[in-house]
Amino acid sequence: MKKIVGWLFRPRAVRLPLLLWLLVLAGLVLSLWRPSITPSALPGEVRYLVATPTPGAGQATPGPTPTPVGSGGTLAFTMRHNGNSDIYLLSQSDRQLLRLTFDPAEDRDPAWSPDGHWLAFASHRSGDWELYLMDMTSGTVVRLTRDPGFDAGPTWSPDGQWLAYESYRDNNLDLRIISVDGEQNYRLTTAPAPDYSPAWSPDGRHIVFTSYRNGNRDLYLFPLDTGESGVVNLTQTPEEDEDRAAWSPDGTFLAYTTGVAGNETLWFLPVVPEQSTSTEESLVRPTLFGLGGNAAWAPDGKALAFIARRQAQSYLVAADITGWGVAQEGYSTGDWLDHPTWTHVALEAELVNRLRARMAEAESPLYTELHLSASVQPTQYRLVGLPDVNGGDGREQLSDQVNDSFNALRRAVLEQTGWDYLSVLGDSWRPMNHTPRPGQGRISWHVCGRAVDIDQGYLRNGNAELVKEEIGGVTYWRVYIKAKVQDGTLGEPLRVAPWDLAARDKGGAATAQGGELKAQVPAGYYVDFTALAADYGWERRNALSNWRSSYYDIEWWHFQKTEGISWYDCMLELYSAEEIKASYGDLPWWTKWPEWKILALP
Repeated sequence: MKKIVGWLFRPRAVRLPLLLWLLVLAGLVLSLWRPSITPSALPGEVRYLVATPTPGAGQATPGPTPTPVGSGGTLAFTMRHNGNSDIYLLSQSDRQLLRLTFDPAEDRDPAWSPDGHWLAFASHRSGDWELYLMDMTSGTVVRLTRDPGFDAGPTWSPDGQWLAYESYRDNNLDLRIISVDGEQNYRLTTAPAPDYSPAWSPDGRHIVFTSYRNGNRDLYLFPLDTGESGVVNLTQTPEEDEDRAAWSPDGTFLAYTTGVAGNETLWFLPVVPEQSTSTEESLVRPTLFGLGGNAAWAPDGKALAFIARRQAQSYLVAADITGWGVAQEGYSTGDWLDHPTWTHVALEAELVNRLRARMAEAESPLYTELHLSASVQPTQYRLVGLPDVNGGDGREQLSDQVNDSFNALRRAVLEQTGWDYLSVLGDSWRPMNHTPRPGQGRISWHVCGRAVDIDQGYLRNGNAELVKEEIGGVTYWRVYIKAKVQDGTLGEPLRVAPWDLAARDKGGAATAQGGELKAQVPAGYYVDFTALAADYGWERRNALSNWRSSYYDIEWWHFQKTEGISWYDCMLELYSAEEIKASYGDLPWWTKWPEWKILALP
């Protein structure tokens, strides 16, 4: 293993409390070696010359420094709002938020060109996921890729002439590169495991990416001068999952994310050459930056923008990397933020005015909750039947407060997966005197008509997958539904291995752990049902503490719509205080707390 293949490290497993999310460590600037640029060999004997950046290329002098963390320019990022992902801009000069894309289809994964005049992004506007380029002066959008498969996650070469991206073809998620004129397109990786999230180095010679080749997410280095034969696993950490690497503008550091959304930490890795030694003590170690993920470097390399999440809130934060705790919140919202990217270029006045006018236009809501209650109590509602659910037997009901959002979610699932998945439910409303499942109590959101148990048959017949996520020591499940049509028009490929609950029956370690990871990432296109349900306010339930031994406590099928109220207030929407007391007696204190304050209740 030659050249730069000595970039090996093993980050320590770290679990930090949420209060550390603004932690910034000082003393991270090192003087490091930089290789020269040479012609590159790609698979298939395709040769091209990676242009040598001029000194300072990609690090243009930013404009005025208007904030404590400096750097100026403009941030672009993805925000999922009102059931759709679009790209937004945040000016560092006045912190004004502007919506950039307005297509009814999803737009995401923005990436600024080195000169800041173009924005590459992924969009579903053509009926499948393709790459597009937007001229930030005229607003003109150009479609770059035209393959019926999935193309997303673009990253620019430092000379602005190429894009590397992730592409799903022939049941394999790999990396490809394409020239900005669309004339040349080459495949980079061929491993059967998913390869994705590429990041092109400032020297033009290397691409760091995420791969599931060793049974978990690691960071790998692809040297363009040797091709796939020179790919190196940089992290080699089976106990951790790394993703979203980002090069510092001078190429001396990688910032990357570990963990899952809601439990992410940011790390720095100094980039150093091989030092003709292989002892573990000599290997470069990463440094913890703080809580958060999805980092984007400021153009001058002195600050880092990242996404921090706490409860249902997403925060876009900019932090100075050269001092202690010099950070500021750029934007926060209850919507999902993702994929920030930072350019030194300020927004042109004409573009700002045009986007302001578009944002002033009224936006249609995803659904309208109509109330049919005839109660003399304005805060009390009734149960409403769910049409055509479970064959239309009339037994499935929800509160008048949430039934319209459920019906709207059902239509969205049918549209995006091809299956009328929510036409069959395991359960919805339960009476106060219902017999609970083994090991569980009668205090349930089902009783107040704000919970459903989705159909488990899709998991058994192979049309659904579960991904296990540990957040704050609590187990959650992310439900993916396999698209009915597998031509790239619905869904996208999976990136991580799902959890196999059926392995509980194997005995041994799999039984003790409540299952095990599947050996491979399943092929095909899937829709994230958990994210889609959240668009309509339906939240997943965490697994209970005994889930490994009790199937009823797994709770992957349980979704509820609490809207921030307590269980007791939910009950008062259907029943009087006297009726509740007659059935339940004196209630525990936590039943009167808002749901978001309660973790892992039995």
